[in-house]
Amino acid sequence: MERSESTSRDTNLVVARLFEEIAQSLEVAGEQGHRLRAYRRASRAVAATPARLEDLAAEGRLREIPGIGQAMAALITEYLQSGAIRTHQRLVAENPPGLAPLLHARGFGPAGVQALHAATGATSLDDVEQAARDGRLAQVLGPRRAEDLLGQLPALRNPIRSLRLKSAFEMAHALVDLLTEAHPRRIAIAGSARRMCEMASDGVDVVAIPDREPSALLDLFTRLPSVVEVSHREYLAATVRLYDGLEVRLHLTDPETWGTTLLWHTGAEAHLSRLSAMARARGLRLVANGLFHDASRLPSDSEAAVYESLGLPYLAPELREDTGEIEAALDGSLPRLIEEADLKGDLHCHTLETDGSASLEDMALAARARGYAYMALTDHSRSLTITNGLSLERLEEARRRVAQLNHELAPFTILLGTEMDILEDGTLDYPDETLRSLDYVSASVHSRFKQSGDVMTARILRAVSNPLVHTLNHPHGRMLGIRPAYAVDMPAVIALAARVGCAMEVSADPARMDLDGTWARRVRAAGGRCTISSDAHSTLDFDNIWLAVGSARRGWLSAADVLNTRPLDEFRELLRQRSQQPPPRP
Repeated sequence: MERSESTSRDTNLVVARLFEEIAQSLEVAGEQGHRLRAYRRASRAVAATPARLEDLAAEGRLREIPGIGQAMAALITEYLQSGAIRTHQRLVAENPPGLAPLLHARGFGPAGVQALHAATGATSLDDVEQAARDGRLAQVLGPRRAEDLLGQLPALRNPIRSLRLKSAFEMAHALVDLLTEAHPRRIAIAGSARRMCEMASDGVDVVAIPDREPSALLDLFTRLPSVVEVSHREYLAATVRLYDGLEVRLHLTDPETWGTTLLWHTGAEAHLSRLSAMARARGLRLVANGLFHDASRLPSDSEAAVYESLGLPYLAPELREDTGEIEAALDGSLPRLIEEADLKGDLHCHTLETDGSASLEDMALAARARGYAYMALTDHSRSLTITNGLSLERLEEARRRVAQLNHELAPFTILLGTEMDILEDGTLDYPDETLRSLDYVSASVHSRFKQSGDVMTARILRAVSNPLVHTLNHPHGRMLGIRPAYAVDMPAVIALAARVGCAMEVSADPARMDLDGTWARRVRAAGGRCTISSDAHSTLDFDNIWLAVGSARRGWLSAADVLNTRPLDEFRELLRQRSQQPPPRP
């Protein structure tokens, strides 16, 4: 008997939910690394796959699903054969995923959630509510905090999922791929994701031109495998919620109004308001379905045509925030924004000698395959024992290996560097004598995140003041959606870094994206320079560099503002100039 459509995707959604629950259990346990992200990526991919997992497994094609490698395929096979995944059962028993929403409650982190579970036995928000009703929650948290948590439960139960940019793009691209089955004439991701905002807090927007009746594309959209709720539908638009809480909106248009529709569903509200005012000043009317003069529709088949009608040059999506881009466009002072092709090398790379997953040779070959002329080996320094940081002896072993590979891979060059810990008092993890022998020195805070603002600021300023430090990495220390930035006077750090010539990193780590565009722009305004790097812990992580380039473009950075757009000789000279500067005066 032929299965119904809903039944045909049941297994996909069940496995996707199990992978998501594993990720949530890891969050409750306090894990923040690549393992957690792998399960979440696999969850989204399985949910978006139109083919039945049973069929793919029977044909030996499970690993054709994006994000499903050997280990994930084995877990899917285990579920298909036994109806359960032992890894899921173990982790769920230890760290109930039903409590993961509490990580977004005021005053709760992994330790607090685990303590609440241990004290009350709660494994879900319903259990937490029951504990509040019978008084146990007040005994554990105190009456005031218990009342505050109870008031947060409705919002914690029904969130609109806020995804990191990379995750939002992966989900959006999976949906776009599925929608192409209806052969739209044109389709594009819009919204805050297209503006390269680091969090898709308002969901994901997609704009498309249907190939035939709009209803056909909307029908497919609302029946996609991962859709669990259709919250809105009209003739040319629909809004759905996916199984993991992400809201996705599809907007349909026609070739003549493609430009206005894409622009309207991309720009920030303030940017669109400015454009609408400029249109009115010209006797025009700008709306989602066209640019009009009285009843006549002006050319709007491209965004460039819309901007031209308003007397503006084309404005890149990353700039559309109404933070001065319109004024700069009018007076001709917009920079030529940096592009990925401008980068000559990557300056933040780890290997299996510390917390990476690939050898130095594999990382170098992957960097060279991307067209880079150089990369910096920046394994962790000795104090970061959790990552097996390099002792001075192991650093010398790395030096010999770098020399050997540089001979084999020439003209590609590996720079011997370090991601050096900034210690609690602002001193550096390696002595100056060692740092002088390195090609590239980057520094990071990896401990004592809860220091007061004054102490943390002094700590970082002391490190930046050392002329042997070329770059300050992920300056805020945040993990998106998990850990807030530490308290630091970042304007003071940027001012000093610009004055002494210490670069500020714009990171492509999907969990960091730090500096973000707002702060990168402040570095540029202060006359400072940035680096754009992947923080690669595997060869695949080099592919994340587009995230940092997006942040840099949001920060109005040009190639001239970024150190690693320089050819190797020029880059080395800039490093030499920095290292020979005297420390700044107090």
